Amino acid sequence: MFVHEAIYEIAKEKAQNLEISDIRIGLGYTCVELNNNLCGLSYTFAKELNHQSCNVLDIGEKIIGKKAIELLNGIFSYNLLDSALAIACANAILNKPQENYFDFLSLIEKQHNVVMVGYFAPIIGHIKQKAKSLKIIERDSRLDTLPDWASFFELKNCDVAIISATTLVNKTIDSILSFSNAKYNILLGATCTISKEAFLNTKITHLCGVSIVNKDKVKTLVSLAAGTRLISQYTKKECILCLS
Repeated sequence: MFVHEAIYEIAKEKAQNLEISDIRIGLGYTCVELNNNLCGLSYTFAKELNHQSCNVLDIGEKIIGKKAIELLNGIFSYNLLDSALAIACANAILNKPQENYFDFLSLIEKQHNVVMVGYFAPIIGHIKQKAKSLKIIERDSRLDTLPDWASFFELKNCDVAIISATTLVNKTIDSILSFSNAKYNILLGATCTISKEAFLNTKITHLCGVSIVNKDKVKTLVSLAAGTRLISQYTKKECILCLS
């Protein structure tokens, strides 16, 4: 079973009486609110939405009040907006506040080679100070990064892999993990679905995402095209151990 299929099956079981209350699709993030007042986030692949007209989302306001399962079904779509909405919906259902936060950066030791799939600017300096080496793989070309196909080679020789949870949306997570020989495979970002069950029998060791503290602030910021730095003021970091 692929990871997105596992997320779907687990979220579907808990979505029976849940309905869509609100949707916000920003340039940075997508947000889904359910009728239990819980929200979930997912990354918006704004640059890669292949729309043929000014109407990007055909369902429009008709989706409000519909069953959550209707959004969850989009997890099987190759349309990145449908997939983002589905992951955000799943995160609204599954991402709960945790009692304890595990500092995944404490796993990194001076002899470790670290590979980062995705660009997490706030922690790059810290990792460079602790690790033997850091290689960053990023689809959008930036200074000191490798192209996305480098993951096939670099992940075979690393000790710690920090993988962007946006890989859940474009369904590349399974192929990326298949190349990793890392001791620790950490799924990181606000898009992360925090469900141990969904990652059983995978190489993921830690799930590091967020729960939403102030949904109204988050929804407003998403609508205003805010990114992680602003939205994080109203979310709580969560990180759990996830071993098969």
